[in-house]
Amino acid sequence: MRASWAVIAVVLMAAPARAEESPAAREVMSHLSRGARSARVGDWVTYRFDGGAGGLRIYYWRMAVVGEEKDKQGRDAVWVEMEAGTHPAMKSPLMQMRMLVAREGEQIRYDAISRLFVGGATDRPQEYSEEALGHVLKKMDQQEKDDKVVDPEDAKVTLPAGMKPVLRTSKEMRVMTLAGTVTVVPVEVVVKKTVIKRMWISREIPLMQMAKMEIPGIAHSMEVAEYGIDAKPRMVLPPPSAPKIRLEYADRVFPDFPAMDAPKDPADSEKAP
Repeated sequence: MRASWAVIAVVLMAAPARAEESPAAREVMSHLSRGARSARVGDWVTYRFDGGAGGLRIYYWRMAVVGEEKDKQGRDAVWVEMEAGTHPAMKSPLMQMRMLVAREGEQIRYDAISRLFVGGATDRPQEYSEEALGHVLKKMDQQEKDDKVVDPEDAKVTLPAGMKPVLRTSKEMRVMTLAGTVTVVPVEVVVKKTVIKRMWISREIPLMQMAKMEIPGIAHSMEVAEYGIDAKPRMVLPPPSAPKIRLEYADRVFPDFPAMDAPKDPADSEKAP
């Protein structure tokens, strides 16, 4: 999905049922409509994450659109690279990922991945086989469905008066970031007088449209460190003949491994020495 709409979705989670009735949502939409663009080849952004602990848990995450082609189903698709590491320039990254993602108009569909390469700090990049990729996507889809299911017990809980989250926003302003000064719309998620989350949304930042985010309660923060429109592929892809990541089944790897089925009768396990 287009990243800016993902940001709006986050904003609307704490908004009233009808999006058009939320002043905060209207302010964000108005800001993004004046210059926010869909993801294009060359767009990239790097964020600095602070996990609290007095600055002892700092890492960086980079996302870039580095190419485009047709996928196996003939759909328009783009190559998206992601990297994570402790250096802002991603020297010796701890994780690298490159995926071919289908595109529908202006939207990048992250649920429609047809190829996936993954590399680690000490592992060379490998491509997922179709079976392994299908397994990963199936798990992601199931997790998304599970997250949407409301626990019956939770549905019975009624929040005390004044405990529902409220959105606060203000007019556009200029704020300083590690990547320079950008125009933003500040948004706060508030419960009573406690700020749960702060976000500074900016149409100037490619892909994510997020300049900063803070979660004061746990001292976590995210801030744009660099961004641009000149991204080039950085992952060194394996040759086509290289082995792919495949699913491994215990009965195939260990054909003589004894069965580990649980005893049918609980009493049997109690009698076992």
